[in-house]
Amino acid sequence: MSVYQPLADFLSQREDDRWEASFVDVMKVLNRSLPGSAYKHQAWWANQEGEGRSQTQGWRSVGWKTTRLDLELRRVTFERERPAHRGAEADALFHHAAQLSGIDDEKALIAEAMRALIAREASASLAALGGSMPDYREPTRERS
Repeated sequence: MSVYQPLADFLSQREDDRWEASFVDVMKVLNRSLPGSAYKHQAWWANQEGEGRSQTQGWRSVGWKTTRLDLELRRVTFERERPAHRGAEADALFHHAAQLSGIDDEKALIAEAMRALIAREASASLAALGGSMPDYREPTRERS
């Protein structure tokens, strides 16, 4: 396990998308001192990937990046990375799904959609094997 795993765990459990921290805050999470290069070199805090960058791999592995650094004040800002905008069609689908379900929170809506998909596919698989589920409905077929 990397010495930076506690930082990755801490960031992954945060509810918000930003953490502005002093170097002391980071050390408290890590339960250890930062190396001297963290105090001297911006590159230590960079979001580069590759070998020898275990600190970066820690925060990047859970979808976070550093966005601001002040070596003089010994402060760093981590932000959750967001995927690129999904587009107008996907926005419209989310809006419609939220109206139908009454679920406004995007994460909760996605989780509910996945549960519904899994239940539908499990029902279809069971029906194909000759079993049944009371709430399963066969998809409507178009007549030719």
